[in-house]
Amino acid sequence: MTIAERKYAENIAEYIIYMWQMQDLLRAVNMDVESLDSFLRSFLPSEEKIQEEKTWFEGLAKSMKRSGAEEKGNVEEVQEVISELNLLHTTLNTLLRDDEYIAANERAKESLDSYRERANGKALSEVEAYLTALYGLMILRLRKQEISEETKDAMKTFSDVMILLSLQYNKMKKGESVQHLN
Repeated sequence: MTIAERKYAENIAEYIIYMWQMQDLLRAVNMDVESLDSFLRSFLPSEEKIQEEKTWFEGLAKSMKRSGAEEKGNVEEVQEVISELNLLHTTLNTLLRDDEYIAANERAKESLDSYRERANGKALSEVEAYLTALYGLMILRLRKQEISEETKDAMKTFSDVMILLSLQYNKMKKGESVQHLN
């Protein structure tokens, strides 16, 4: 099982953020999977795992080319998952009226509205805004940049929403009842 497959099965929000990161990594090496060899060897335990990940990266590079995402954007598979999450988000908020999910969204609302205002005019859905903000936080941490307490607090509320949404997504994919109607 590749890292991406494991993340997809365990936490769909982490999967999307991982996919964004791996797409950025491929862009940084001009889509040359072989240039990732030493990177992969630095943390993978066996030649078999290294080859499995390289094959996965080759598939991702092909998908990026097919989707026109060599310079920016996302592969179609990621966009489809985001669309599914948007639909589930709307369903939990409106049709199913999931109290826990609605409360988590309410706690995040002010920070989310503020974030969306600063999104340079991009019309991000709520789910995409949550994910984009969390991806930005990851980038700041990787760069070892200082993160304000206000930002940490906001990101915690975003993370809480995405944890709940990911749990409901996993239930949905397993064919379990997402939520009973109130």
